[in-house]
Amino acid sequence: MDIIDNDIEQESDNENVLTSTESKQIIVFRIGKEDYGLEIEKVQEVIRMKTIKKLPRSPKFILGVMNLRGNIIPVIGLRQKFGLDPLEYNEFTRIVVVNHHNKLVGMVVDEVNKVITVSEDNIEGNPDMVRDSTKALVRGVAKLEDQVIILVQLDYLIYSLDELEHLEE
Repeated sequence: MDIIDNDIEQESDNENVLTSTESKQIIVFRIGKEDYGLEIEKVQEVIRMKTIKKLPRSPKFILGVMNLRGNIIPVIGLRQKFGLDPLEYNEFTRIVVVNHHNKLVGMVVDEVNKVITVSEDNIEGNPDMVRDSTKALVRGVAKLEDQVIILVQLDYLIYSLDELEHLEE
C-alpha cells in the first residue's frame, strides 16, 4: 500500500536532494499559509477526508474519531491545535495518519504538498528566539534552496503541553 495518495508530488530532483551521508524524507503539509514537515517514517498513510464523529467534552483540537478499515482512531485538527480558525474541508484537505507509540492517530491538514529528501546537514534546531511553547512544537527547520520548512514534533501535535509534562514525569 502506498503511504501517500497519487495527488502528492514526490521530489527527488537535485534541487531538493542535498548531498550528505544522512538524509531524511519529509512529508510537507500546509496549515494556513505555512508549510510544515514531518519525518515520513512516522506517517502510516495520507487519506482524503472521511466522516469524523465528534466526542463530547473533548479538547477543541480533538475533532473526534473515524473508522479506518475497521480501526477506530482519534482525529486531531491541526488548524485548531495551532490556534487558527477552522476552514470548510475541500478537495485538498487530507488526514495524515501517523503511528505514534503503536497507536494510529489522524491529523487533519489543509493540504499535503509533497515528499522531499533533505540532508541532515540542512536541518537546524530551534531558532534561539522562539518561545518555550513554540519550542515544544518545532523540532527544527529544514533549509531548502527556495524555502524553509518547519519540522514539527509529533508528541506536541498529539498531546497538549500539560499532557506532555505528565508524560515526561
